[in-house]
Amino acid sequence: MRKLLDYAAVTLLLGVGIFCALLYIRSGDMPPAPAWSGGEIRVGYSSEPPYSFRTPDGNVTGEGPEVAKAVLARIGVERIRWVLFDFSKAITALQAGQVDMIANGLFITPERTAQVLFSLPYCAVQQGLLVRRGNPFGLDSYEAVAAHPKVIAAVLDGSVEQQTLVRLGVPEDRLFVAPDPAGGLAAVRSGRADCLALSGPTVRWLAGEGGGDVDPVEEFISPQNIPVGQSAFAFRRGDVRLAGAVDAVLRGYIGTPEHLARVEPLGFGTGTLPEWSKTR
Repeated sequence: MRKLLDYAAVTLLLGVGIFCALLYIRSGDMPPAPAWSGGEIRVGYSSEPPYSFRTPDGNVTGEGPEVAKAVLARIGVERIRWVLFDFSKAITALQAGQVDMIANGLFITPERTAQVLFSLPYCAVQQGLLVRRGNPFGLDSYEAVAAHPKVIAAVLDGSVEQQTLVRLGVPEDRLFVAPDPAGGLAAVRSGRADCLALSGPTVRWLAGEGGGDVDPVEEFISPQNIPVGQSAFAFRRGDVRLAGAVDAVLRGYIGTPEHLARVEPLGFGTGTLPEWSKTR
């Protein structure tokens, strides 16, 4: 009998311990992931060409990864482990310690700045719009998308473009939320969406992949009161030393012939350089 009581007590204590642990985890009060300590660095990227993507032969490339490779080599990093995430999950993965750095063309926004530590921006781009061939609705801006009650817009989950259209009054039932640009392109080509709202470089890249079914809006009118999108690397807020080392290299690298030779084949040139790099 005593053994049965002891067993029951131990079982109860284990149950209470597991319950408390689950409460701790679900409360979000987990300790912050440790800062990068050197050696191999895990870099998160998303499938969003031309900002970041994996080629058929397995090479991770795109503007973000190419700049990251050059910068990390200069601070002595010899090994990079690339980790693929859906765009909307990259910051969560960073905070959870699954990666040490994000290099997927992430735009700096006030909301994201409250969650992560950004590097200096390495490019600045305007927004864009991809439409079905011939632009049947005559769309030339995000405001035009919002004003047309029948237009369905594809957006990348968690993107600045999604937030912009919501602020302009586009209801949820007129947004086709895709996990990546390929999904958005497929939605437009199939007719499930009438347009895809993404940055200019991505829109132009996808137009080349669309087999003639889609067009970029050439005379696109940028959203009012929306700043130019600035892509930067993201780090955990405690990784001040790593971010500082990256910034030190970026200051002497962005805009150089070597930098432009890496990114111009991807559609990024002198017209996408961040303002800070033009005033050195």
